[in-house]
Amino acid sequence: MNTCHLHCHSCPAHISRRGFLKSIAGGTVVAATGFRVHGETTARAKSRVAVFFLTDPKPVENWPWPGWNPEPRAKEISEALMHGCPEVEFEFFASHRNNLEAGLQAKDRFDGVLAYLMTLGDSGKAVMPLVEWKKPMILANYVLGGCAPWLTLTTKLRAANQPVVCVSTERDADLVAVARGFGEAKTLSAEQFADKGWLTYRKTFGQPGDMKCVDDPLKVPGIADILKQLAEKRILVVGSGKPGAEGEYFGAKVNYVGFDEFDALCKQVDTDAANAKADQWIKAAAKIVEAEPAAIRASARVALGTRKLLEKYRSDTVTMNCLGGFAAGKLPAYPCLGFTELLDEGQHGVCEAQLQDAWAMDLCRIMTGRAGFVSDPTLDTSTNHVIYAHCMAPTKMLGTDRPATPFHIRTLHNRDPRGACVQSFMPAGYMTTSFRIMGQSLVVHRAKSIGNYNSERGCRSQLVADVHGDIEKLMRHWHAWHRVTVYGDLKEPLKELAGALKLTFVEEA
Repeated sequence: MNTCHLHCHSCPAHISRRGFLKSIAGGTVVAATGFRVHGETTARAKSRVAVFFLTDPKPVENWPWPGWNPEPRAKEISEALMHGCPEVEFEFFASHRNNLEAGLQAKDRFDGVLAYLMTLGDSGKAVMPLVEWKKPMILANYVLGGCAPWLTLTTKLRAANQPVVCVSTERDADLVAVARGFGEAKTLSAEQFADKGWLTYRKTFGQPGDMKCVDDPLKVPGIADILKQLAEKRILVVGSGKPGAEGEYFGAKVNYVGFDEFDALCKQVDTDAANAKADQWIKAAAKIVEAEPAAIRASARVALGTRKLLEKYRSDTVTMNCLGGFAAGKLPAYPCLGFTELLDEGQHGVCEAQLQDAWAMDLCRIMTGRAGFVSDPTLDTSTNHVIYAHCMAPTKMLGTDRPATPFHIRTLHNRDPRGACVQSFMPAGYMTTSFRIMGQSLVVHRAKSIGNYNSERGCRSQLVADVHGDIEKLMRHWHAWHRVTVYGDLKEPLKELAGALKLTFVEEA
């Protein structure tokens, strides 16, 4: 199922494409009607709104992908706003055009502000200074673009009762509907605008679909058994923390391992064995897309080195500082393909040296016998969907004894030709449970899997699910980006476990 949306908007008739691009490059475009047609007096009567296209100006491994050109998307949104809000005069500023600072210093010229988050990294740094303008404001997200800063900032703003309308939708018309409220920005307080804006935005929300799911009974162990199995777990954290240090995380033992120790194990791997493993993966894949054979072979060496590490520590769970380690030259290859294989076999390879995620992945296996899927989620309110995206995913979400679902081998989201990962196409029709420990809380939500996105934006595996509950409520609990998703309804067992661990249980949706 491909649920990617294409956006198409007509440019206002009196602005040519060349003229539009020239004006937006200078940072200023007025609304489609008014001042150029009806004269200066009319324009002065309009609300004036600053629109900020926020991107990370540094060449980092961000979404949608490194080197992505934001201009076409900025043009689409600009045209949609001008065409749909003729009663508003817009001026456009952007990080990638280096005129952001000029816009931030010009708050006295504007009656309202719209911040549009387009990438990860430092794109969100300008948001709180704009909130301090205390003017009618919208914070919008480019789905599978600016998701992390949008989700975490939205949670922060909602918790502080800040009067900002937070919009995340694949349908540009929804954003335009809220932005029409800027027509009253001269006469409304920030609070009044937010109240009206949220009412307008909620009317655009898609309705939940049929929540009837595939019959999927689970035999979840009792709490005492779960706690006993957690106490038997040893989580290895590679490339983060002090090498040789030990610790404990909610019952599980933790060992911190340095890159040097891991690299030495990778160097012990037999070349023929690594090549045979790579050939096995290539044969099993439905398709090799961009990934190079050399990258797959290098990944196989790291995969076999990872197995040596697990054997050395008598562990079945490892989480690794993969992106940082490879970028620093401390990892010989990305571990993604090997992690997928471990998960499909009943062990655990977990991205980004995330202890919370590794613990949650262990818990998925203990409670269901199934792998979890660590992801960077995003929301699309137009369809009531949550999209769970990551570049490392299992192909056996329903258990090691079930057939693998089809997968492609691709480069990572960063397009690095030295990298390779699985794009997994996960089964539809099942209730899923997503959760994570946040401080002293266990946050949980459920959603019905309905298929897979197939967007070039963001990470490669993209599971789409229909939110069970209130999608707006989800916006209030994203203090950290990652979630771990497992197939099956675990709400009640997780609630009982939270009590046993003295954690506050939070149903997010």
